[in-house]
Amino acid sequence: MQKEEKNPGFDEAALLKAKSDALRLLSFSARSSAELRLRLKLKKYPDALVDEVIASFKRQGLVDDVKFAKLFAESRIYSRPTGKRQLETDLKRKGLSEALIRQTVSHLTDYDEKAIVRGLVQKKLAAMKGVSKEKMKMRLYGFLKRRGFESDTIFSVMNEAFSGMPKEGPCED
Repeated sequence: MQKEEKNPGFDEAALLKAKSDALRLLSFSARSSAELRLRLKLKKYPDALVDEVIASFKRQGLVDDVKFAKLFAESRIYSRPTGKRQLETDLKRKGLSEALIRQTVSHLTDYDEKAIVRGLVQKKLAAMKGVSKEKMKMRLYGFLKRRGFESDTIFSVMNEAFSGMPKEGPCED
């Protein structure tokens, strides 16, 4: 570990306490620099002290927004599949820059929105036994739209799924 330069503008004890709090926050969950900054400010640390802690953690590799964005996006795809638009909103909520968000979303390699929607539709249809076809379509569309998927993709997959289905919906086996 590198020897930190002493900053004469800060009380050494306050700096150590802020770093300790920041490490504790990072131990619970990976965070963007903006999230960490906000959490430290909520603990009433002065802006200059927060900036010093963030800068120190960036130098040490403990805070890396590019890595965080990539890991967050990949995790979201597998744990709670969403459309690219919702993923962009979630990343923005984490305090990441527009450029980093665009870069992260454009570099997703395993992201096939149509396949994700297809899987979600099949899963939801299995849970909607005995529901009319029209009601299923409305529920599915709303669910998928709230997850941030594009309307064109939703309609395309729903047309595939409902093409051979009787009007009453899936038959109960």
